Amino acid sequence: MTDYAIRAEGITVQYGDFKALNDLTFFAETGKIIGLLGPNGAGKSTFVDTVIGARKAAQGSIRTLSFDPIAQAKELRPNIGIVLQSAGFPTGMKVKDILFSWRRYIPGMTKDDVLGIAKQVNLAYLMDRPLSSLSGGESRRVDIAIALYGNPKLIVLDEPTTGLDPISRENVWDIIRQQRDHGSTVLLTTHYLDEVEALSDSVSVINHGHITATGTVEQLAVSVPAPRLSSVSAQPEILQALTQLLPPESNPGYQQNRLEWLSHNPASDMAAIYRACFEQHWEISDIRVEKPSLRAAYSSLVEEQDKPSLVKDEHQ
Repeated sequence: MTDYAIRAEGITVQYGDFKALNDLTFFAETGKIIGLLGPNGAGKSTFVDTVIGARKAAQGSIRTLSFDPIAQAKELRPNIGIVLQSAGFPTGMKVKDILFSWRRYIPGMTKDDVLGIAKQVNLAYLMDRPLSSLSGGESRRVDIAIALYGNPKLIVLDEPTTGLDPISRENVWDIIRQQRDHGSTVLLTTHYLDEVEALSDSVSVINHGHITATGTVEQLAVSVPAPRLSSVSAQPEILQALTQLLPPESNPGYQQNRLEWLSHNPASDMAAIYRACFEQHWEISDIRVEKPSLRAAYSSLVEEQDKPSLVKDEHQ
């Protein structure tokens, strides 16, 4: 039987008449990195607030590490680490003052524990620096260090690498992987598809407050019909003729001696091209079809959800 760190079923959260979460169901398997993707306003941060007990759902059931995050907040809090989009620490405080003062909120947390975590996330050389003097990546490591206090079973990361340079992002990625490898469950919300591809054991897409797809990166890439970049190389006059075989919506174009198009059905397109080349004795080469990608699947999911309905209201 699968063990879940987060079980959310039929969750609805409202702000007035607006449903930030709308009958949302979500499961996070224990010991995995779960990526949560979605456009701005999709409901990611509201869902995070619900998971950690900062916001109460109007409807539905949620259990975080088997606890009701509001009714059993006292039992839950020591078991979760949280990195929100902005921690809000006073910028004049030194790193060591922030780290040592925060340990008082974690029962049994010693100074040696703090120093060990500072070393783990590469903060030891920054302990005497004020927060205001740190780079974005260094400041983010302070946030992550505190989230690791007490060896939490669940770590919630809300946009942890926004604005970081590539090296700082990879450093944060390494820390996230280490925590998963040590047995923690990680809930990661992000806008970065490459981050999800690099880290996540499972991915869910949220849009308009509802989970629209769930699976591994590979499963999502192949399960959602999305156009794939296809191309073929030949002489210009042959490419001109082959263009006539493609659907108008494929947006064909030319790059040097290549015909490129967005194919919704690569097998059908290539069959038509092969047939014409055989009948006309045309020579073609370097045939390419882009692999199914998370980026294409995600774009297709979000765009389909955001299309206006063409069905008229019969009561109007």
